[in-house]
Order: sequence, then C-alpha cells, then structure tokens
Amino acid sequence: EDDMEAVEKFELDVYLDAPRERIESAFDILKWWKRHVDTYKVLAEMARDILAVSVSTVSSESAFSTSGRVLDQFRSSLGPKTVESLICAQDWLRGSTICVDIEQLMDDMDKYKAEIGRAS
Repeated sequence: EDDMEAVEKFELDVYLDAPRERIESAFDILKWWKRHVDTYKVLAEMARDILAVSVSTVSSESAFSTSGRVLDQFRSSLGPKTVESLICAQDWLRGSTICVDIEQLMDDMDKYKAEIGRAS
C-alpha cells in the first residue's frame, strides 16, 4: 500500500508541476486525460471516475442557462435528462456564474418543446 501511495504522490507532483494547459472553447477534458493516461495512470483513472458521474447538484436555473446553444436540429432527439446533464456538466466545467431570468428560461423551454413537437 505504501508503494501505491508513493506512485500517487509522484504522479500528483508531476501533474502539479506540469505547465498549465491553455483552455479554449473546444477543450475536451476527457480527451486530455485519455492522451495523458500513460503519464498519469492513477490520476487519469480517478478523473475518469469523477467525470463519469452525472452532475446533479447544479440548480435547474443555472443548468439551463445555455439551453439556446445546446439544442439545435441535430441534438433535438436527445432526451430531457440527457440535455439537462450535458448543460449541467458544461456549466460546472466552465465554473462561471450566470444570472438567469427564470421567466425567460420557461418561455424558451416552451418554445423548444413546441419546435420538437413539430419536428416529430
């Protein structure tokens, strides 16, 4: 067990000492960990386990703050829970706080439901 702890500490030190990645809008954290799995075996496994968990602790107001940019003609076949999960994860990963107008949000949701109903 001490050997495993030493490996984890070594990986963590290497990870923390590595230059920071430049985050761009197209940054995919899962692909990053997949590319670096040989360097950070234990950390990559931990990241996979953590990032695979559905983000359900984000309030619904902030969860749908980007709904206009998530639902389009190619993604309208996703189920509501899947869309909510994707939006929550996106907001969580970006780590920003966004003020939400709940009435506008509800109007937008009604509009998307009507559009999806017409497309079916």
